[in-house]
Amino acid sequence: MSDFLSKFNKDKYQDLVDEQEDKRGKDKAIEETEPLEENSQQRQEEETSAVEIEDSVTEPDPEPTFESEPSPSRISYRYDTEEDVEIDQDYHRKKRLQMLFIILGAVLAFILIFFIYYMLVHVKVDDFVDKPVSEARAWAKENGIEIELEQEYSMDYDTNQVIAQSVPAGKKIKKGKTLQLTGSLGPDPEEVIPLADFSEMSQDEAANWIEEHKAENLQMVMEYSDDIEAGEFIKLTIKDSGIDESEYQRRDSAAVYYSKGEEVYEKNITIPDFTGNAKEDVEKWAETNEIEMTYKEAPSDSVEAGNIISQSEAAEEKIAKKDKMEVVVSAGIAVTVPNFGELTPDEAVANYPDLDVMVKQVFHAEVPYGRLISQSIEADTKLTDKDNKNVTVVYSQGRPYLQDFRGQLEGDLPRLFYEEYQSKGANIKYTVKFVDSQEIKGTVVRMSKFNEFVPMNYTVEISISNNTFAPPNPPDFSGGDPGGDVEVGEPDPPVEDEDIEVDEK
Repeated sequence: MSDFLSKFNKDKYQDLVDEQEDKRGKDKAIEETEPLEENSQQRQEEETSAVEIEDSVTEPDPEPTFESEPSPSRISYRYDTEEDVEIDQDYHRKKRLQMLFIILGAVLAFILIFFIYYMLVHVKVDDFVDKPVSEARAWAKENGIEIELEQEYSMDYDTNQVIAQSVPAGKKIKKGKTLQLTGSLGPDPEEVIPLADFSEMSQDEAANWIEEHKAENLQMVMEYSDDIEAGEFIKLTIKDSGIDESEYQRRDSAAVYYSKGEEVYEKNITIPDFTGNAKEDVEKWAETNEIEMTYKEAPSDSVEAGNIISQSEAAEEKIAKKDKMEVVVSAGIAVTVPNFGELTPDEAVANYPDLDVMVKQVFHAEVPYGRLISQSIEADTKLTDKDNKNVTVVYSQGRPYLQDFRGQLEGDLPRLFYEEYQSKGANIKYTVKFVDSQEIKGTVVRMSKFNEFVPMNYTVEISISNNTFAPPNPPDFSGGDPGGDVEVGEPDPPVEDEDIEVDEK
């Protein structure tokens, strides 16, 4: 076709047209003039014979020469030809249009073939930016395109999202070629992002901070709290306790807690009648339904120990999870502690064998002798087998009475003063003074006061003999006749140089 077009030009086209027209004209003229030739020959013969006759009559002038005129047959032929042949003036234009249409059709066919081929080997690229890499891979596999992926950290795109593509969306790419994609690895996990002071932030502000900084490992935890209002900060915890808040990296695990307020439960739990049931049954029910059960013990003469006497909420009422409830558990039959002020010490021990009564008698400056000073358990208290039944009852011995310790040995004085006074609440002390006496050494020979009432806090002066020459086996001064000629209590002549004063407590 290209050779044809190169050979085809305006001049050759015109020559070709003229040649074809002449050929058709000749063919038509031959066909039309065949019957005319015979007539023209006859006419020529007639005209020739007429001319010969005329020439024979009149001789022509030999001198003048005249141009010969065309023969009538030729004139007639031309006349007939011009009259019968009609030339189409639009013929050349039609031929040119015809040829133009042929060329245009060939060009269009070539373009169509090229377009179809191009469409078969090329594909339009979709817009993969901000879409998952997996979606781009699926498209590439379906259309025979290779994918080359590079990844980088990005704060603007989520992990495995496409950031950029080498061929813009809407452009064509040939099948078998490589489409280069840049994918996101998400935020840099090693970037240091100092934590904010969440205690000064509301719940929404904290959530916005986490989203803005892409702190994916910083979890926001909501939990119920009876003390903190809903939406308020509770605490911040970092899994690695060695990390300071100012050194927190995006990869570190942490949690910020905010309150959901007090949890409110629906009252949809039916309360059974626990009266007479074992405590173990109540404990199991409370644990199953998450009820905060309180157990209080009380004595009972009718309910066996360990069973329920009463309950704070009536049976068949509704209660919610986490609600509080109380039951009273029987401690068995109880012993009532009496008022020991109405009993004597002997009666206190004898009349209450179920109680371990311990009676003590002490000196008291204000409570008369034999009266109750105190008891360790209050009167009317009920004690069961689970309780401590030891009761200490204290009776008064009145004011302390200082006995006569003359004749006693010095070594017995600490015991005597403790047992008789100090163990019974009276702070009675003594001082020792050594004097010359006929009594054997170490014997009490004098007291500054004896056989009379003294205050609760009192110190008595005691004189001790230092006579080392007295006969053995001294008389007994514990209670009988002192014996001898020496009157006990009679002062000996003072020997001031040898007097020694000792304070013993």
